[in-house]
Parts: sequence; structure tokens; C-alpha cells
Amino acid sequence: MANNIPSNSDDDIPVTTDDFRILTNDNTLGYQIRIKTPRSCEQGVQYSGYIDNLQQDDHLFFWFIESRSSPKDDPTVLWLNGGPGCSSMIGAFAELGPCLINAYGNDTVSNPHSWNTEANIVFLDQPANVGYSYGKSKTKSTLESARDVYAFLQIFLGEFMEYAKNPFHVTGESYGGHYVPSVAYEIVTNNKFAEQHGRVRIRLDSMAIGNGLTDGQTQYKYYKDYGCAKNESKYQPFFDDKSCDEMDKTYPRCYALADICYKHPSTRTCVEASEYCDTHQGFPQFNKTGLNPYDIRRKCEGDTGLCYHWMADINTYANLGIVRTTFGVDPLTGNYSLCNDAINHRFVMTGDTIKTFVPQVATVLSENVRVLIFAGDMDFMCTWMGIKAWTLSMNWSGKEGFNAAVDEPWTNHVTGEKAGEVRTYDNLSFLRVYDAGHMVPYDQPANSLDFISRWLKNEPLHL
Repeated sequence: MANNIPSNSDDDIPVTTDDFRILTNDNTLGYQIRIKTPRSCEQGVQYSGYIDNLQQDDHLFFWFIESRSSPKDDPTVLWLNGGPGCSSMIGAFAELGPCLINAYGNDTVSNPHSWNTEANIVFLDQPANVGYSYGKSKTKSTLESARDVYAFLQIFLGEFMEYAKNPFHVTGESYGGHYVPSVAYEIVTNNKFAEQHGRVRIRLDSMAIGNGLTDGQTQYKYYKDYGCAKNESKYQPFFDDKSCDEMDKTYPRCYALADICYKHPSTRTCVEASEYCDTHQGFPQFNKTGLNPYDIRRKCEGDTGLCYHWMADINTYANLGIVRTTFGVDPLTGNYSLCNDAINHRFVMTGDTIKTFVPQVATVLSENVRVLIFAGDMDFMCTWMGIKAWTLSMNWSGKEGFNAAVDEPWTNHVTGEKAGEVRTYDNLSFLRVYDAGHMVPYDQPANSLDFISRWLKNEPLHL
């Protein structure tokens, strides 16, 4: 199915202020939204544009697509890709969005397993200078990013109250293990005072993280356990005994340095911890294998540094002049790039990458918000073993019950396929997704739609 964007020209057509409607909110001073109606392969209502931080001169790009089912009654899902510094258009054009890039990077095809089958979806490029976003700020931490996201939600949901009245879900993957808890924490904190300040009380129903980096101290340990495992899959082990012994011997120092960072967070303590752990826990050893760290079943391919040939196709498509025009991409954006290495470097050099966001997850749980942590089991970048381990070690009111719970089979209701296993207690669930890498909706589109559909409806995954 074609994307319904005219294909007779790739030249940029200047985007003017006349192309946008301006949205403001008296309770969100210093911000505005520029919004227009784009065209894509999807036929339903959609909006795109920018949340403008006028004080900082930062401009975050978004794309909103209504649900294919019942948009006025269905929940709204915010999706954030990670990096740090990578565009959420990766999720939109290759994973869970309604229009997937074709093999030539010059058009899109309809995605029958898009998450907007059951929900309204917002894809947001953040922080500034990621993807189609641009600005003057040099964001260097997760906490800085969350404030602009909250301001966007206030103005957007304040304008479109038909979406604000329904449940809201914050989701993401990879460095979304930092972003998602931070945004969810910002929402639950501000919700306590929203009404007295005239703001929208966002109906946060859940947060969901896929293959996320949330607790570096715990997750680093499991690079050795995952890479040296002998009975997990035919793709393991991929580390030799020498590498396994080296990681085993160096982890105690990695743990100790991370502990100092957690207890006394500063640029110095956290950078020292992340540098040591990165140097000794898995990545140098893995780079020698030639495998794709996002999917151990594959070789690393392509020229983008992201190990997939099709990543370059997203760059090609996103930079087509007619695509930029229909989405209202500001000419000040410059060329679209999947990931911004400068942003990644800034986050690394402030020690943000190793910091834990488990306390924010625990706080969100304490506010009766449901939390889903899901992980493809073929991913090395954020292994399912390490992710499950931090869910078991997290201090929260349901810790004892969650640890005592059993892992139960998860079966796709439509296909009957045994798709993984799930552990649930109270409002926390951990889902292991079989035969999926770092990007679960890409590797298992039908199964990912099954679990997200049931999760959004608050239906158990084990039945």
C-alpha cells in the first residue's frame, strides 16, 4: 500500500507558519505546539509538528496517529526510542507504527500489527536535536528530557480532551529504560497538584519498557551470565572461557563503583563507574564476535553502526523532501539522522547512562500505576536476564510476592503460539519474549500486538 504522499518530486517545499496551527496553554507558559495534519499510508486522523520550548529555543518533533478501532474510547500510548540520542521514528517506521519502510527506502507499506490497532499513538523525538527535533540546548541527562515531554502532554491533551479522558500509557525501549520511568514519575508527581494549577490530570494507567537499560549495576553482571550460558539456546555461549573468567573477576569492582555512583551521584563518580564497567563487562568481548548486539542470531551488517541494513532506508525515506514537507519538518532541522552521537556522548560524559531509575519505577508502582517490563531473549545490548534480575531485586511493597510468583506461559490468543513467559504480582509484570531481539515489535510483530493489546485492556497475559 502506497503512502499517499505524492511521489513526483523529492524537492523541499518550504514549510511556512501558515502550514501550522498554534496551540498554547496558560498553565504551560513558555511552551507552544505547532500542529498540522500530515498524510501517510494511514487513513485515520493524525497530527504532526513541534512542541516549542520558547525559552530554550528547543523544538521537539511529534507524530500522533489515531486508533484504528475506537479512537475516542481507546487509550493513548506515548512511544520513546532510546540511544540516548536516537529517533522515535525508528519505532514508527520499523517497529510498531502504522506505516513501515519498504525495502527501497522510498515508500511505506501498511503495518497490520501496528499498535494503533488498539490505541492512539504519539511518537516523540526527544531531546532536542534527535531525529526531526532541533534546538539550542545541549541536553545531557534524562531528567532534563522529561520536563519538555510533560509540557507537550499538557498542551496536547489540554487541546484534545477527547484523548485526555481515556487511560494514558508511557512506553519505550532501550534507553527508554531511563526515559519511561522518568516521564512516568514526572506525571505522577505533577498529577498531585495538576487540578489546583488548572492543568490536565493525565490518566496514567501504565508504563511499559522493552529491553530497557534501567539499572546498570545489576544489568552489567548478566552480560557474563548471558554470553557464557550453555543451556539457553543454540546461539549461546558466544564467549570463551577466558572472557567469562575475566568478566567474573572484574564485576565486583564494577559493582562497587556503581554503588558509589548510586549513593553519591556526581559526574565524577558515575563516569568512572560507567567507563570501568563498559571496559570490562561484555562489550569489548562481544565486539570480537562480529555478531549483532541487538540480536545474537545475526551478524552485524550495514553501514549505520546499528547492525541492520534497513536502518539506512529510514534515513533515506525521512530525508525525502516530500516526506519532510507533508510532516511539517522545519527546515532548521537539517538532515535527518537515526541517532545523534554528540547527544549520546554528552549523556555518557555526565554518567547518566549507568544511573539507576529503579526508584522511579518503584514510586510509579506505589501510585497504583501498572508496570510492564518486557524483553526479547535474543538481545545482548540489554539482556533479559539482567532486566529480570533488577525487577526481582527492586524494593517495593510487592517485592516478596513478586519474587515468590511463578513464571507462566504466555500464548498468543490469535495464533495459539507459545510466545514467551510472564511473571505477575500485583501491578508489576515481567514478560520474556521468545525469539526476539532488542526491538521486540520488529522481530515479533504479531506477538507484540497480542501482548500490548491485552496489557492496554488490563487482561492477564498468562491466560
